[in-house]
Amino acid sequence: MVDYKTLFSKTKDLSLLLVEDYEPLRNDMAEVLGDLFKTVTAVINGAEALKLYQENKEKHNAVFDIVITDIEMPVMNGVDLCECLFQQNKEQQIIVISAHTDSEYLLRLINLGIAQFITKPINHKLLMDTLYHVSKKINTVEWEFQNVLMVDLGENYMWDKEKLLLKHDNNTISLTRHELLLMQLLVQKEEQICTNDDIMQNFYNNGIDISEKSIRNLVFKLRKKLPENVINSIYGMGYKFTPQF
Repeated sequence: MVDYKTLFSKTKDLSLLLVEDYEPLRNDMAEVLGDLFKTVTAVINGAEALKLYQENKEKHNAVFDIVITDIEMPVMNGVDLCECLFQQNKEQQIIVISAHTDSEYLLRLINLGIAQFITKPINHKLLMDTLYHVSKKINTVEWEFQNVLMVDLGENYMWDKEKLLLKHDNNTISLTRHELLLMQLLVQKEEQICTNDDIMQNFYNNGIDISEKSIRNLVFKLRKKLPENVINSIYGMGYKFTPQF
């Protein structure tokens, strides 16, 4: 079984939704898991879980990282809940626990793509190992996602491609609209030569006419806000964006 410290390193920043109608088990699991996860929310059936899930998504644009659900519950069972959750988030990580091993349930759940099916009484080792592997997967995906969105420019400068923000030591550096447009284009053409024609066309597409002289002045101003040699002039051709990490 994975040790507590290793497991906690993967779960401590994650949220978990526990769906279990049997109160003693729900309370026991919520207490144990509460020491591992950032937040643990426990509800009594699929309908309540789905409502909470949707509200969280609509109000906070967030979903629970992991859902653990029983199958046999009043109002809405776990299989129907899984189907509804996957419709809203096809990457949702769901662990199903049940005293039933009916092949019809298993087939539907496997086809839906659940992370793990655990029979009751719950094997503690299997649950902890499952939580570790699921949490590790979530952390890896989030790191890769962040890595795609953030460009390391060197010297603690970062460019956020989604929010179009330039940061240094986590402090946002103010850019004008023209500087933002140029920065965005240069990042898109990373390691490629960005010609004056490319820049003028990009600005024209955004309703702005710009001359070659204005481009030179703009590049000069943007360079002063970036690490040295991130923007290099290619004589007679244009500019090249090269992160210095």
